[in-house]
Order: sequence, then C-alpha cells, then structure tokens
Amino acid sequence: FHWTDVECKVNVKVNPNGLVSLVYDVNGASLHPNANLESRNYFKVFWKDGMYPKNDADGDGGNSCGNGACSPLEEGGCLCGTSTSEGKVFSKIPPSSKEVFSQLYIGAYDPSAYDEGTYTIEEGDGVKAYLVNNEYTPDTVFEVVDDYGKVRLFKNSKELVTIDGSSFSFRNTPSFMSILNQEATVRDATHEVNALIDHLLYHPNTAPFIALRLIQRFVTSNPTPEYVKVVATAFRTGKYETFGSGEYGDLAATMSAVLLEPDALSEVLDADPFHGFIREPLLKTIAFMRSMEVELVPKKKALELTYPFKRRIGQMAHSFDSVFSFFLPEFVPTGKPGAASLRSPEAMLVDMPKITGLINGLYSTIKYGVSACNDGFGETSSKPCKEGDFSNAVAKLSYEPSSGDADTIVSELATLLTSGRLSAANKQVIKEAYSSMTDTAAALRLAQQLIISSPEFHTSNTVQMNGESRTIPTNPEPSGVPYKALIFVMLQGGADSFNMLIPHTCSSKDMYKEYSDMRGSIAISPKTSLLEIDSSDSDQVCESFGMHPKLSAAHQLYNDGDLVWFANAGVLYRPVDKNNYKKGAKSALFAHNSMQREVQRIDPDKTDVETGVLGRLSDALISQQKFSVEKYNIYKGSQSLDGHHGSQPFIVDAEGIPEINRNPSITNMKDIVKSMNQATESDSGVFADLFADLFLNSLHDNELLTSALSNAHISTAFGDDSLGKAFEMVAKIISTRELRGVDRDIFFIPHSNWDAHNKVLWNLNTNLESLDNAIGAFSKDMKAKSLWDSTTIIQSSEFGRSLEPNGGDGTDHAWGGNYMMMGGSVKGGKIHGKYPATLTTDGPDILERGRIIPTMSWEEIMGPVAEWAGVSPDSIVDVCPNIKAFESVRMSVTDLFE
Repeated sequence: FHWTDVECKVNVKVNPNGLVSLVYDVNGASLHPNANLESRNYFKVFWKDGMYPKNDADGDGGNSCGNGACSPLEEGGCLCGTSTSEGKVFSKIPPSSKEVFSQLYIGAYDPSAYDEGTYTIEEGDGVKAYLVNNEYTPDTVFEVVDDYGKVRLFKNSKELVTIDGSSFSFRNTPSFMSILNQEATVRDATHEVNALIDHLLYHPNTAPFIALRLIQRFVTSNPTPEYVKVVATAFRTGKYETFGSGEYGDLAATMSAVLLEPDALSEVLDADPFHGFIREPLLKTIAFMRSMEVELVPKKKALELTYPFKRRIGQMAHSFDSVFSFFLPEFVPTGKPGAASLRSPEAMLVDMPKITGLINGLYSTIKYGVSACNDGFGETSSKPCKEGDFSNAVAKLSYEPSSGDADTIVSELATLLTSGRLSAANKQVIKEAYSSMTDTAAALRLAQQLIISSPEFHTSNTVQMNGESRTIPTNPEPSGVPYKALIFVMLQGGADSFNMLIPHTCSSKDMYKEYSDMRGSIAISPKTSLLEIDSSDSDQVCESFGMHPKLSAAHQLYNDGDLVWFANAGVLYRPVDKNNYKKGAKSALFAHNSMQREVQRIDPDKTDVETGVLGRLSDALISQQKFSVEKYNIYKGSQSLDGHHGSQPFIVDAEGIPEINRNPSITNMKDIVKSMNQATESDSGVFADLFADLFLNSLHDNELLTSALSNAHISTAFGDDSLGKAFEMVAKIISTRELRGVDRDIFFIPHSNWDAHNKVLWNLNTNLESLDNAIGAFSKDMKAKSLWDSTTIIQSSEFGRSLEPNGGDGTDHAWGGNYMMMGGSVKGGKIHGKYPATLTTDGPDILERGRIIPTMSWEEIMGPVAEWAGVSPDSIVDVCPNIKAFESVRMSVTDLFE
C-alpha cells in the first residue's frame, strides 16, 4: 500500500447471478489481488427490486450492462462504478420493535459507554431511541429486545450503493473483516465469528431442529408438529412449567419438555402403532449390561468396549462415521413404516451384519461373560469356551432374580429389559422354555437370551402377533441366461474428481496452466507426474488428459480399452446453465445427505420414493425378463438397491459373515426365536414389526450366505483396507453364483472419508491408492475366472468439489465431477460427456469458487448400463423415470459397451 492524492474509485464486478466482487482501482492500478479485476471473491447483495446490470452475452434477460452504465466484461458479467450514500431510516420513533428488526442491520455501540448527557431518550412500544440534540439522524441508536430476551442495539443508518449512471442499487453489506489481508485483525475476526455463531444459534430454524432430534432420540421417531413446537418453545424461552432459567437454549427446560409432555408420558400412545422408535444398538447394549448388573471379574480393572464392538453393532460413543452421526434423521425404511412414509433413523443400523454382531455379542455376554467367545464383545479368549464358564471374561452379569418361580423371573426380566412391553404370548413362550430346563442358572441364561431376541426389547413398541409365520424369501431359480454382475461404488463425502482427471495436452490453449492457476496449492504437480491418456477421438477440449498418479491400475484398464471416463457428470433434472440452474431445482445442491440420496435414487420427480435406481433396475429384470437377481449392500444399507420385486437386498460385512448363535443353548432355539417374531396385527407397533421382519430375514440370509461363502474361491490377494475387503467379498459372492442360482448380481459399495475440507492432496493420495489397488486386484481375479467380460463397475460420488482451494488446503462442496466405469465388455479408452473448456469462473459452466454445473446426467449413464444388464430399451424409463429430459444427448448401449 502507499499514500496517494489520486482519487480511489471503488468498482464492482457483477456476475450473471447478481453476485458482486469489489475492484479497488487507482488510475487503472489495482491495489490488492483480493480486490482487482481478476478477483473471484464474489458475495451476495440484495438488489432493489431484484434488478441489476446484466451482460447481454450472459443469456436471457440481458440489459446491456445497465443500458451502458457499466462495461461488459469479455468473460461475462459487468464492471460498474459505484457511489455510496448514507441516510437515516426512521425520522420518528418506530411503531414497534418488529419495524426495527426488519429495516436496520448495522449494530451500534452501547450508549451507556458515552458521557452522561450525550444522548436524550425517547421511548415507544418496545423501542427505546437514543438521540443526539433531540434529532433523528443516522447516528441515532435504537434499543430493542428480540424474541429471545436479548437486548439489541442498531444504528438508524441505511447505506446505499448505487451503480453510477443508473437506478440500480443495493443496501451495503455490514462486515467486520476487511477483504485486504493487511487490514485484518484478530479483533475483527473474533467479532465476525461471534456474529456468525449468534446468527446460527438464534436462527429461527435452530430450536425446531434441536427439538426434533432430541425427541427422536428419547421418545419417538415421528413426533407431531405440536410436540416439536412445545419443545422448540422451551428451548427459545428457557422455561417449561417450573423448569429452566428463562434463558434462551436452557437444556433443563428443553429436556423437561421432551420427557414430560403428554406425547412422552401418555399410556394411550403406547398402543399407537406409529408411535415410538427402534432403540439404538449401543444404548440397548449398555442398558442390558446395567439392568443385568454387569460386574468385573476378580483381578480385572476395567471393562472396555473397543473397535471390534463398533464394527459389529455399528455404533460406539464418540466414533461416528460422518458429521451426520450414525444415521440420518429423515431416513425412511422399508416395511410398514416405509409404506406409511414414517422416519426411522435407527433402522439404518438394522441389517444382517449388525444384527449378527449385536445378537452374538449379547448372547456371548450372557453365556460366557464379556469375552471373545462365539463373537463376543471382548478381545481375547485364552481358554476353551464353555457356557457358564466365565474364566475368559473381563466382566460378567451378576443379576439374581428375587424368586425361582418362572412367572416371577420372566416378569422381572420383562420389566428390566422391555419396560413391561413384553407381550403375553412372548412371556408364555419364554416361561415354557425356562421351565423345560433343569439347571436354574442355565434356564436364566436362556430366558435372558430369548428376551433380547424379542421385538419388544429392540423397539419401544408393544406387539400384537396374529399367529401367522412371517414370509421368508425363497432361493431364486436361474433362467439360464449368461451371468452378469453390476457393481456401484459410492465415494461418500464428495470426491475431488477434478484432481482425478486433469487436462494434459491441449492445442487450443494451455489448459493445464489454467487448471494449475485455478487450483493453486492443491493442483497435482508436476505435470509429468500425471498418467497420460489419449482422448483424441473423444471430442474433448484436450487431445490428452492425465489421471491421478495413484490410479495406475485404472490407467492400465483405460489403455487396455476396459475403462471410460464420464466428464463433468452429476445430479440433474434437466440440462441447465448459469442463468437457470436454480429455477425449479429439485435437489438441495451441495448438501451431502440430499445429493447422496439423489445419486442413489436418480428420480428427481420422486415417482417412487421407496426405490433406488439399482432397485428399479432389478425390478425390471425380475418382472419383465424373469431373471433371477440378488442385490448386495456391502457394509451397510443403501436406498439405491431398494425395489419392489424379489428379495430384500442382502447386507454383508466385508470382514466376513459369522454364523448367528453358533452354539445355541438348546437345539430348537432358532424355532423359538422365530415364534417370538411372528407376523403382527395391523394395529401392532410398526417399528417392532419392522425389526422382527429384518431380524428373521437376517437369520435366513446369514444361514444362506455362510453356507455359500464357505465354498467361495479367491485367486488374488486383496488389500487389507476397507475397499480391498469390500471388493474381495464381492469377488467371493460372485464365485458362488452357480450355487446360489442367479442370473444377475447387483452390488453397492460405499466408501467414506472423501469429504476433504482440508489436506485434499493427502486425502486423495490415500483414498485413490486404496481404490486403485482394489480395482486392480478385482479385475485380476475376474479375468482369472473368465468373468471380467461379465462384470461392470461404476464409480460415483454425490458431487465434485470446488476448483478453488479453501484456507486449509482443502476444497468445499460443489456439483459436477468426473467418474469412471470399467469392465471387460466396456468400450473403453474414451472420455464421454464434456470436460469444461474453461476452468475459471468466466466459463459458462463455472459458478463462484469453481463450482461446476454438470453437463452430463446420471440418467445418461445408467440408461445404457441398465440395457447392458438386460433391461429392454422400452423399459429404460422404468429404471430412469426422468431420462426423457435428456433425450437429445442420450447415449445408446453400443456407445458404452462392446
């Protein structure tokens, strides 16, 4: 910086969406990169009547940059001169505090900090005005109290920014921080952050957001709006009846409302089939151990539940997989709750591997104490495992019933473990089993195992069984068509895929330099480290591109003609551009949960909210082609595989499938457990019904898969990380295709930790090495079994990431991304779609911070894939209901496959 007597002019760049960026200019010489003509530091302003200067070249609605008031920029947008003016908002006491809040935005210093007599005071309805010389001026201070009891001070000031030579204007935006680094201070940063925290804490959505989640955790997954309102009000006011301090956010008041409202206490609601929830596995485990009085065995100092515990049941304190915790609050499961569009967040953790881990762990705790016996929760078992022998345990259950009478024992256990919800029918089943045992200790252990096998233990519902057995799916029969497998890999968190496919050699311009300039510190360099691929016959901006250095196996597949790239693909409901992408948008852009859901559904019009794209693909194969199809989620469930026909998707842990209850306490225990989880009446609790259905299906799936996988053969060594194990499990399952009698297998593999808000280069190096190793090993194994031509792998992510780095050498949520598809029948060595011809924000597809608008939809990809799998061309619309929106750019199956 330097002093000058030349007038400093503040200009603004106005982009096609009305965002502005400051341009400080002194005789054509800008002072700082954050405020020069090349700056991309755009921010939102509120234009008067929503009108602003718009370049005619930017599409419909252009006004010649304000009818010539501004200069059109070659890259799009307008450069405008500005003038600022300050004026007062109110000339007299406002009629209410509401008027103050709606029209004043600039804070003021506390008048009490000034000398006595500086201000005179005028009071109105909830408003106090501090006047200088008894006049209303821009320096007048208004004191009001907001809805949360917080005193707020505002200046009576309105600063207007007007575009020179025009009527376009906007209110100047209050800010603590200067955009110039040299002027930034810790004080200003502290004020800015505190203002943001206040904004978030006191936002109108915060109280109901917290209220809903607390109610879901403690009372019911589907609270009434009135219940949420009462709890939200308690949070806002800090009072609920006699509880609370009266301060905003008081949790004593909030939790009192959660637990003491009639919706939580009414016995009538216990009979409501839609009230209640599935209990969280961790809480079930801890509650069981406490109720059954777990205690350390002699010479043991502590009971620790460590990593295997979380892997087996899906939960561990302070160890959730993402910012969304262990499950999504809006998750809608299958079964009766799904049919009624009810949420059941905890149902995300009710699948075959986790049910197996939970049931085996609890059974083991009862029979052997906390040890590793029969897949228990402990870590070691140095001696042979024998029921009733606790020598391997670090802790054991010490509960002793008050009587030896079967009725008393079962009633006590029902009270302690199901809060008295255990049905009369299930009590009778447990009493008969207890009475059949001559050893009272063994009988107690059996009764405990049976109660934790009941739906009443796992949910907060009451149960009314109808006496009928549940329908268990039968094993499929093959149709005789050649076998095929489709594998969908979801990189959860948003993979930075513009560091996976990078411009290399481009005759039109130096695209690598443009890429490197845009990406800055997170660019993959040097250029020579890239794995170059030929794209000369792919109609792209470059003759060749570079793949990330860690993708060596994928690079070889591309060169072998077995891999294609889809450039700049993503969730779309129709082709859009900078000018119209927000109009009619049907997805919450840039949000993990919504975009993951949309990629798995590929149904923006929500024609069938209960299904995913792979589930509908399976439905078409089953109902129209009469194929035998099985679907597999690896690690955890997904909506992608949900459909209406055939069996429910299997959920398989990549670590392997331990047998449920390998050494039962009595020979007919499985039959007893099935009788306790029979079909229910229509007015029985839907969450108990859902759990019972999932539990019995898990017993069936566990038996089927453990038997099949015992004959699996793998010829290749896979990696020991999660992706390596996942692909190894897929390879094992494929090897049992003839034993299982299937024509098609469809797999969904999720892989997390791609959300690289910092250290994106390290994140990609680590994750891509894992992905590439898994792909390399899997393709090698399939080739050895002559199955590579029958296999297709699609790699996806919910969105790409911003081209511009953030302050932590990371990137943030964006939209379009680059994705791979590979297989022996893939017509590889090509890049489909359109890689952006310009990577700066001047490009037609580039939003602020380098968020790229996709130019290829998932419908365009999945349509041909469905046809390759066997869906008839006329039925592709059943798989991708929105595919007609992309009819003009739609690819055929022969474009992608041999």
